[in-house]
Amino acid sequence: MSQDFNELDNGVLTNLFSSRAVAQILDFFLDHKEFDYPPSEIAKKTGLSFRTIFREMPSLERNQLIFNNRRIGKTNMYKLNTDFEAVVLLEKFVLEMSQLRTSELRMDAQNTIIEVPESESEIDIPE
Repeated sequence: MSQDFNELDNGVLTNLFSSRAVAQILDFFLDHKEFDYPPSEIAKKTGLSFRTIFREMPSLERNQLIFNNRRIGKTNMYKLNTDFEAVVLLEKFVLEMSQLRTSELRMDAQNTIIEVPESESEIDIPE
């Protein structure tokens, strides 16, 4: 009962994004949603440790964002749950945020003023 209260008290996003690693794993899956991947490949592609992957995967499964698609030998293969509406909305959110960021970077680049010396005497030329 107290665990349920803590989950409600913390909020959905706090529980979902309990660490930066979760965001990195979700970024990986959003970029590679066509296939399923073993934890070792997820670790390699995200730069996270194998231990971190194993720590975070159960939470992502519990929240239905990823699922165990199949098993090859003793290895579970995980895939993004694109049938889950929350994943579709998360993907849309990520796309919108990346477009916003790109737009802001363009505007910053356009607004950057480069000071150009008016005469050669202002140019510092090493001898």
